[in-house]
Amino acid sequence: MEVRVAERRGLSSLVGVSVLFILVLAVGSVVYLDTSQQTSDRIDSLQNQVSSLQANGYGASGNQSSGWSEQNCSATSGAVSYTLVAKPAQVEIAKGVTYNAWTFNGTVPGPTIWVRQCELVHFTVINNDTMPHSIDFHAAEVNWATDYAPVAPGKSISFDFAPAYPGVFMYHCGVPPVLEHIGNGMYGVIIVNGTGPFALPPAPGGQYVLTESEFYLNSQPNPDGSYSGNYSKMLAATPDYVVFNGEAFRYQSSPLQVKPNQLVRLYLFNEGPSVWEAFHVIGAIMDTVYIDGNPTNALYGLQTLSIPPSGGAIVDMYFKDPGGENPFVSHAFAYMQKGAMGLFQVENGTGTVSSQTTTTTSAAAGPVVSILPMSAMQQGYPYYSPQTVKVIIGVNNTVTWVNNDDAPHTVTATDGSFNSGNLNAGQSWTFTFTTPGNYAYYCTYHPWMKGTVIVQAASG
Repeated sequence: MEVRVAERRGLSSLVGVSVLFILVLAVGSVVYLDTSQQTSDRIDSLQNQVSSLQANGYGASGNQSSGWSEQNCSATSGAVSYTLVAKPAQVEIAKGVTYNAWTFNGTVPGPTIWVRQCELVHFTVINNDTMPHSIDFHAAEVNWATDYAPVAPGKSISFDFAPAYPGVFMYHCGVPPVLEHIGNGMYGVIIVNGTGPFALPPAPGGQYVLTESEFYLNSQPNPDGSYSGNYSKMLAATPDYVVFNGEAFRYQSSPLQVKPNQLVRLYLFNEGPSVWEAFHVIGAIMDTVYIDGNPTNALYGLQTLSIPPSGGAIVDMYFKDPGGENPFVSHAFAYMQKGAMGLFQVENGTGTVSSQTTTTTSAAAGPVVSILPMSAMQQGYPYYSPQTVKVIIGVNNTVTWVNNDDAPHTVTATDGSFNSGNLNAGQSWTFTFTTPGNYAYYCTYHPWMKGTVIVQAASG
């Protein structure tokens, strides 16, 4: 009897499980059928959309069109010819620093090439170096394998192209390792001005091309005092200098002149080869920024513009303070201190920086000591020029220090007898010595900076 009861219970459980399984299958089938119907409806909808697009000329085989190359560059308009010569040259990349560069036309960067959208460009590159070089135009749409092929020493190559897209584009040598060729200076900018609806208005306040790039130096100079490139540093992306237009702090002592309250245009480009640019203008806002220089890629009211290697932009902006000064920098400050900074000088005023002066009796004009660029970096460079000065009381005992670095400094006597206080970039300070002796001094911000003034009594 107990066995039969157990069998009935087991049979009852089995029936229950079977019924549950059948219910699950039924529900799943309903869900599957519903989902399948939804999927089928979506596929039909997508197919209808594709058919509609193809009927209007989009995506159909042989009917793809580009709003730029087809509609705006269906025919070329005018023609220009350019030639670049690849050759070695010595260039100054910082005050007193000469670099053995690989160049186009003997300069770093190479010459800026200006063309118009859809203009036919007849181009030739001549190799006057002892190694192969090539050209790579980011503005061109050509056969890379033939037109950008390496050019042997003493040879040349020519080809034509018509740039369909307006903008600011890079050109560079593309022979491997490309890093080494760009790192040694083989780069430049080609600017394609838009036409028709893509033409920008004139910029009466001034316009400038500003390229940022890097230099990587061997630790020791060559016998003639020049420096050559260091490929290991290039691979590690540890530059010695980050510069605008080929020279560290180039526009600190020679500011770029602009007009107040009038449109100023900057053609910016980051040549690299590896460091990103963080362009910023102190005391101003970038009104309109066209990414890659294309007028359809507009941004407004930027404080800092991030530009990757081989990227560019056109910046339209205004300067509101007549006579003022507005520094421009890489806001990646490690690179700013390596040379990526300059000044805009707004017209209708001198914009000179006030200097502090201390005078006493027996003052006589004396030497000027320059606080050198990059002094804020403890790398064993000279920090003062000259490092030691000798003066004679009543003859030339007034010494002036000028801060030619981008960082603030002080001129502080070790014995506490004089202290300039804070000297910002471009400021100067003068002190007159009246007591003979040797005066050691340093910068309180950067104590590795040390100099000496030797003061002698007047003879007779």
